[in-house]
Amino acid sequence: MMASDKRDRARRASPERRGWGDETAARGGDDGHGASAAWGRTAAFLAAGAAMLLAGFAVQPRQVQQVVKPEAERDLFPELTDVQKVAALEILKYDEELATLQPFKVVQTGGLWVLPSHENYPADARDHLAAAATELVDLKSLDVVSTSPADHETYGVIEPDPEKIKPGMTGVGELIEIRDGSGAKIARLVVGKEDKRPGAVPGQGKKLRFVRRAGQDPVYRVEIDTSKFTTRFDDWIEKDLLKLSPWDVRRVTLDAYTLGAVESGGRLRVVQDRKDRIEVAYDDKDAKWSLVRLEAYGGGAQAKEESLAEGEELAATRLNDLRNALGDIKIADVRRKPAGRSADLKAEEKFTGDEEAVNSMRDRGYLPRESGDILSIDGETIIGMKDGVEYVLRFGAPTSLGGDLAGKAAEDEAEPEETRDTSGRFLLVMARFNEALLTKPVLDPLPEEAPAGADAPAEPEGTPPAADAPPPAEGAADLLKAADEAEAKAQAALEERRRVERENRRRQEEYDDAVKAAQKRVRELNGRFADWYYVVPSKEYSKVHLDRAAIVQPKGATPAAGGPPLPGGA
Repeated sequence: MMASDKRDRARRASPERRGWGDETAARGGDDGHGASAAWGRTAAFLAAGAAMLLAGFAVQPRQVQQVVKPEAERDLFPELTDVQKVAALEILKYDEELATLQPFKVVQTGGLWVLPSHENYPADARDHLAAAATELVDLKSLDVVSTSPADHETYGVIEPDPEKIKPGMTGVGELIEIRDGSGAKIARLVVGKEDKRPGAVPGQGKKLRFVRRAGQDPVYRVEIDTSKFTTRFDDWIEKDLLKLSPWDVRRVTLDAYTLGAVESGGRLRVVQDRKDRIEVAYDDKDAKWSLVRLEAYGGGAQAKEESLAEGEELAATRLNDLRNALGDIKIADVRRKPAGRSADLKAEEKFTGDEEAVNSMRDRGYLPRESGDILSIDGETIIGMKDGVEYVLRFGAPTSLGGDLAGKAAEDEAEPEETRDTSGRFLLVMARFNEALLTKPVLDPLPEEAPAGADAPAEPEGTPPAADAPPPAEGAADLLKAADEAEAKAQAALEERRRVERENRRRQEEYDDAVKAAQKRVRELNGRFADWYYVVPSKEYSKVHLDRAAIVQPKGATPAAGGPPLPGGA
């Protein structure tokens, strides 16, 4: 047998060869052509998969981790260096549900910070604005996550431009704009989504946010406290309406009346329907309330003075709750009053003749009278303070807390939605000086002045010395001693008189200073109250709007704070 034949048989007999041969036979084709087809199909699948991966990678927004720049070059607003130059802050938000832009501004005008959205109500904005501006002064980029405008929607940094925003748009950010005194825009930042990736932990009190400078493409990641850029009205004002200490309350007068309409001569006339007027006083030394005066009208115009019945007493718990609530009254909203009031906030004659101004007050539950007094639809509460300042709270018509105020109430997740109260009440406030609230000084009577030498014995001229009289020298010494003693007594009396005068003068000056301080505070408070109807939440209104039935109880009863009137309260 030839050697070549042996080699052929050996190849055909080998396992590898038999496997390929069997597989080739099973495929029913030539091994060379079959292998080529298989490899071609595999290569096609691999190419298609790679193409899909490349396509997905191409459309996926990428956070380009660029080299971190030096500290100075990472400042987003290097031109913003002095918060004292900030004269205006504007925040523009986009409400996707309503497809509306919600602007908010706080600006400086005439040396005062005001809120244009609320008819230029004074803003307690200096510290708050400085804190907000400081967030931008110190704002540094941690890194650049994108330089493509196509990624702005992904990171939520589309600028809320009213000319470009369309209904249904997503990814719209919040625009923060700061201007200087000349109106120049010195910082414009679009704040986008929060970076919530695992391991993304910002500094204390801050969040990681995607932002970009308005008008520029790069998207940065920064640490920023966005709570400084609130758009809620009550976050920018002095919320404490009365600014008083409950422990300084000395008198409370509850004047319960309503306004009704009667027909007279074919015309409707508004009348005051009086019920009760009860005045109570608080003694902080004894920690006790006492009745000062109780007037009952019984539907008539003439008051009848009454006292508590034998089985009645003041409900100290209710009165304490009222006193404490006075320090908690918060401003929820404001409306500007029409002009035409005097320094003590009474309606001027021209005001009562202005139909538009009168209608403005009536719509909110108030009636200006020709006498200048202003009546309210739901009575008054008068608060007397130990410093001589007296607050008059006039309760007007009910209203609702709209906009962000209702939204804020709705955020209280601890309270079920069906029981949340977003109603409010109009409130007029004025201050006046009541001298009776101050303790007048008790002045001591001045002692009589003793004339010098009044106690020294006087001898008429030319009287001869008595037979037993001491020698002239000894008599002169006694006279001199008596004169000195008289002089000392006169001087002591004079010093005592001067001491009493000084003490009386000190007491009087202290009282006069207290009067001046109270009058000054009244002017300051009325300067704040003069132009505004206030809106307070109904819950706070109900705590300070009480009547006789609420503060009079059967003896020994212990009402729950804020509970319904007990039986027996007349």
